[in-house]
Parts: sequence; structure tokens; C-alpha cells
Amino acid sequence: MSDWVMTGARRLEAYVRWSSYATVTIPTTTLLGSTRWSEWSSAADLALPAAATFLSLLLSAGNIVIVNRSIDTVVGRVRPLRPALVAGWAAVLAAVVATALMLPSPAMTLTVATTAGAVAASFAPALDMRRALLLNGAVVAAAALLTLASDPGPLLVGSAVASAALWVCWLSAWTLWVLRELQAAVEDRAALALANERLRIARDLHDVFGRTLATIAVKSALASELVDRGRAVPAGRELGEIRRITEEAGTEVRRVVRGELRTTWEGEVAGARSLLESAGIACAVTGDPVPEEYAEALGRVVREGVTNLLRHSRATRVSLTTEVGRGRVRLAITNDGVGPGAPGAVQGTGLHSMSERIGALGGSLTARRDGDRFLLDAVIPLPEEDPA
Repeated sequence: MSDWVMTGARRLEAYVRWSSYATVTIPTTTLLGSTRWSEWSSAADLALPAAATFLSLLLSAGNIVIVNRSIDTVVGRVRPLRPALVAGWAAVLAAVVATALMLPSPAMTLTVATTAGAVAASFAPALDMRRALLLNGAVVAAAALLTLASDPGPLLVGSAVASAALWVCWLSAWTLWVLRELQAAVEDRAALALANERLRIARDLHDVFGRTLATIAVKSALASELVDRGRAVPAGRELGEIRRITEEAGTEVRRVVRGELRTTWEGEVAGARSLLESAGIACAVTGDPVPEEYAEALGRVVREGVTNLLRHSRATRVSLTTEVGRGRVRLAITNDGVGPGAPGAVQGTGLHSMSERIGALGGSLTARRDGDRFLLDAVIPLPEEDPA
């Protein structure tokens, strides 16, 4: 996550918190405004609005604590309220409502309605939309019941202010929640991209170095046999070839890591033929040219199939046959190395990786034993041609 995105998220969270703090202090500001045009007969009568204002200040402080905890729930920092705090806040709320009911209308109506709205707004950030709608209806109904005998005009104004307070807090918290969900989606996408890249590197390394190691093993065995026979010059050539292959392996590692490795059909077939011939295995390649869009996937099948063949069979002849037509591209690799007691299809990482590559193109890969032969068959469907 970039610093710019994180800074924006922190700024939005600060805005949501402070705008919510301002919203849940509406009862006090409403009361202070309404007392300007209330008529008092004496200075002693000011004790009632003064007490109501003081209690509203206490209630506003409690509302701030509650809305802060509600926003904490949105951002995933759940902190439970202490029972003593809740009890004290509820007592202050009851005192504010009782005191406000003794005020003359319209001060009483506005104060009761906005107090109910501010209290509801304190809990709104932690609610979903359905519960917020129900809470809004309950607030308006409660305010109407408490001020039933008063003028409906101030009640409508107070109810509108109460509803606005609730939805300001809810929408602000919802915006913060959406931003955090977007942040989580971006983080998940980055993690998925990283995992896919690691999987790609793992597959490419397996595909590349499976055959490389198999080649080194074959040529090492051949060089050892030549040394035993006293044929130093051919053995030296094989050792030189091993050295060349190991040097190229370092270059291939860098290409795999950078994502520059590209598989071609001709290159894979040529490499397979060379490797099989080094091991004394005859290789016949027949069939149709492979379309370019399927060359990489089928080339990897050739690479892995030949590698498994050298590791797990005693083959003397191998045939690679391709067929393009009848709505499909088919590659068949057949060898005669399955003798009595030899294993059939080897279910390993390579075969699983090949199946995934072919499956991604809508095809299938099968490996089966047929008498003394072993067949690896890859089939990829061709897209249907649009009628002219």
C-alpha cells in the first residue's frame, strides 16, 4: 500500500471522526439557539435552561465516546464500552429528556427531537443500512410521542435535524468502510499477484531445470562410461558440454526471474531430440506444425514428458506426433520403455503442472500405459470458426 493511499485513508478517518463528534453535539447547540427567543419572567427561571444545557454538554461528551467506539468498529478496532460509562450516559440521557420536557415549546420540541437524533447518530456508524433505517424511524416516533401535545412545526424541523444527524454519521462511516474495503482489495490483489509470480517462477524453474538436470545426469553417465573405456577425448567433449549447460543454467535463472523465458515449439523439439540422442534413444518427430498460440503450452509438455521419460523409463524409441484438425490440436508422446514391473504414469509435480497449463486452454492431458508402451496425450480444442 502506497504512502499516499495510507495518508488519504488516515485523513478520511480523521474527517469522519471529527464530523461525527460535531454532529452528536447537536442537542447542546440547538438548545443554546432556542433559548434566545424563549421568554423568561425572571433570572431565576434561567436555572432550568442552564441545567438542561449542562446536562446536554455531559450527554454530548458521552455521545462522542460512543460514536468514537462505533467508528472503531468500522475500522476493525473493537473496544467494548464499560458498563459504568453506559449506565452514567443513560442516566444523563434520561435527565436531559426530563429537563427538556419542562422547557416551553418550541425549545422543548427541538431539544427532544435533536437529542434523540444525536443519540441515534452515536450508534449509527456500527449499523448496516436496514438497522439504520429502523433506528431512524424509531427516533422520529419517539420524538413524536414525547412531544405529542406540542406544535407540529418544530417537531417536523427537529425530526428532520435528527434524521440528518443520523445519516451524516452513517454515510461518513460507510464511506470510510468502503475505502477500507478498497484498500483490502488492493492489498489482496497485490498479494495474489505476488503469489502468481512466485507460482510462475516455481513452474518455470521446474520446467527449465528438470530437463537441464536430466541432461547433466545423462551426459555425466556417458562421460563416466567413456572414461571407463579409456576414451578420453569423447569424455572430455561430454564434460565440456556439461560445463556449457551449467553456465547456460545461470542465464536461464535470470531469464525466469525476469519473466523473459519464452518457449518455442521448434526449440523444445530440437532440445528434446538432442537430449534423447545423447542418451542413445531414437526420436522420431512427425505430424502437423503446431499453431503459435499453442506452441508454449505443448512445448512445455514435450520438455516435461522427455524429462520424465529419462528419469522413469528404459526407452529405446520415442515418437512425438502432432495433429491439427477436427477441431483440436493433439500431441502424443510415445515410448517403449515400460517393461515388466515398471511404473505407469508418474503422478508428480511435473504432470500436475502440465495438466494445469493445458487445462487453462480448455484442453486435457492423459498419461497411460498400453502394453510395453507409455503414452502421454495432450489435446487442446481449437476455437470454432465463425461462418462466413
